[in-house]
Amino acid sequence: MFSVPINPKFNYIQYNFFVDFLKKHKDYIYDLYFTCRMPPFHQDAMGDIIVDNPYAPIDAALDIQAETGITVSATFNNINVRPTQDNLDLFIQNFRQLYESGVRSATIPHTHWIATGQIQKEFPELLIKNTILRQVETAKDVANLGKEGFHYVNIHRDLMRDRDSLKRIRQAADKYNMKVALLA
Repeated sequence: MFSVPINPKFNYIQYNFFVDFLKKHKDYIYDLYFTCRMPPFHQDAMGDIIVDNPYAPIDAALDIQAETGITVSATFNNINVRPTQDNLDLFIQNFRQLYESGVRSATIPHTHWIATGQIQKEFPELLIKNTILRQVETAKDVANLGKEGFHYVNIHRDLMRDRDSLKRIRQAADKYNMKVALLA
């Protein structure tokens, strides 16, 4: 299964081609992720800022989810946003609208936020993914994320050919009923 990015800068023709592609290959797609801009996450990890309407990618993602039936996943990948209680409160306040609109998956950059249980309490149906930027490299890393409440773990791409580590990671993920992804 693949997690496929939604490009926020598609024109009308590209958008329609993408939706047709998704419908054709739906059985191979786990989810569709999109970089989400909302306070406290004003930009993504790469520094890209949407100049026009910052909510346009959210609207497009929800439209694609409705049209294809494929789950969308809001990605908050900026690990430079301080993991303070004030920022967590702001995140919860702003995420509520997305959740109520049908977003049930999100990449959260701060393990501490998940460890508090506040996000899970406010959004009980939310599937929580870790960010690739945390460089998860061992079965112990995966187990720790599972204990904290993550449902989906992105592991470090350097493990792509490390069969022994991947087996140990798979065992740890199975123990916590987690999905494991490898950025290819």
